[in-house]
Amino acid sequence: MSKKNRIKKPSGKNQGRQIPAQATPPLESSTDNENPSFRFTYTDKNRWLLSDWNSSEINDLIQGLKKIEKYTWAQIKTHGSKKRGSSVGTGYKLISSHPSLPENVPEDIKLSEMRIDEKKRIFGFRVDAVYYIVWFDRDHSVCPE
Repeated sequence: MSKKNRIKKPSGKNQGRQIPAQATPPLESSTDNENPSFRFTYTDKNRWLLSDWNSSEINDLIQGLKKIEKYTWAQIKTHGSKKRGSSVGTGYKLISSHPSLPENVPEDIKLSEMRIDEKKRIFGFRVDAVYYIVWFDRDHSVCPE
């Protein structure tokens, strides 16, 4: 074997046993410091429909979403639930026991609920900073307490 075809031995200065930084993907960063945006990709076409709401209820929904999107996800997750007989904050919580999800919703999601007002809720799931709304609950009937 000629000298041209030989594999060179590594130099002593790179003897560390670390994978080069460019060979490892960056760690996933949290989106908790971002504000939410809302998508309707997975909205149920059969139950708890936005089209069932009247114009006043839709106006309440829009105002509620505007309020929610002012907060970061970190604030939403810790923002109050109840205060002495009145509902305040987003009331964000994960829901483990719920009606069956539409077929197009991924199986591995974690369904959650957010409060629009005393009675109205939205149900959906979060992917990064995006909240995918599945159900529009106008009378707190999806998961009554």
